[in-house]
Amino acid sequence: GVPLFQKLGPAALVEIVRALRPRNLPAGAVICRRGETGDRMFFVVEGRVSVATPHPVELGPGAFFGEMALMSGEPRMATVSAATAVSLLSLHAADFQMLCSSSPEIAEIIRKTARERHGAAPMA
Repeated sequence: GVPLFQKLGPAALVEIVRALRPRNLPAGAVICRRGETGDRMFFVVEGRVSVATPHPVELGPGAFFGEMALMSGEPRMATVSAATAVSLLSLHAADFQMLCSSSPEIAEIIRKTARERHGAAPMA
């Protein structure tokens, strides 16, 4: 599961689940590239992804990435690839906006994480 979504009420959860798109990728597959326009964010369900930053980071189940480009409108700041075979859920920008307006607490968690990452190391 995605811990972030445990804070949602049933109605919001139904909305978000409807909006999420599953993606399964083999190890080594590139999920998003630095410099691309970010039109979606991703949640890791199974496996691990590698974020190519000056100090590479691995993210595992329950983590999310790609939120920075959605919130800032700027190009992706890092290339993210599958470190292992990975199962992801993607959330399109329009659905992200809907989630933020219907669940301000979720939006705040994502913003807070983005701010922390922006201060520490660039994330996609």
